[in-house]
Amino acid sequence: MTQPARVYVQDHGFIVADFDADTPFETMDYSTGLGGVMESAVLVAAGIDRGYVTVTARAADDRPGLETGEQWGDAASWDDIAEVSLYCPQGRLIVAQLEEHSPTPLPVLSGHGPGHYRLRMYASGRDRDYDQVVDQSSERFHFIAWPAPPAPPLIIKAVSGCGYGLRLNALEAPPPAEPVQVTIEDQAEADHEAMLRRNLLGG
Repeated sequence: MTQPARVYVQDHGFIVADFDADTPFETMDYSTGLGGVMESAVLVAAGIDRGYVTVTARAADDRPGLETGEQWGDAASWDDIAEVSLYCPQGRLIVAQLEEHSPTPLPVLSGHGPGHYRLRMYASGRDRDYDQVVDQSSERFHFIAWPAPPAPPLIIKAVSGCGYGLRLNALEAPPPAEPVQVTIEDQAEADHEAMLRRNLLGG
């Protein structure tokens, strides 16, 4: 595991994102309770409103196991664990602070360059100072990413009230917006209507 880094939280969040990739916020999905997932980024949901949290991260070649008693024992200290899929067109998946996407000293998580990755997120302590402004909170986060084809989100462990609230809100929110696909027929119809309008207006 890498050396821990202090990461600044702003408005309950920081980000894990493919650096400079387009991240449409209207597609955000909070159903894991650990953050708002987009195609190439996760807006990680911290319990505190502002302050520093402790974060570790590492890149892996394959999915880390959770099959043995020892592996589950390692997961016991975490309140919430979930996995999501991300597309990294730039091949630079990093942990960053929200203000100007300031990078942290943590390693790049997309160790195999551009492509699809699976991100496992761990969180602990999000309920202790919920909605507070603190200099250094007791919240901890850990991230592991490895190359993998896209798959649905997976909730592995869900204990915190913070995560429960986010999942509950996600149930009541409208579904994430799907990108509008414009067909050739739609474009031809729009061009035809534009031509008619020009003719009617004498343009």
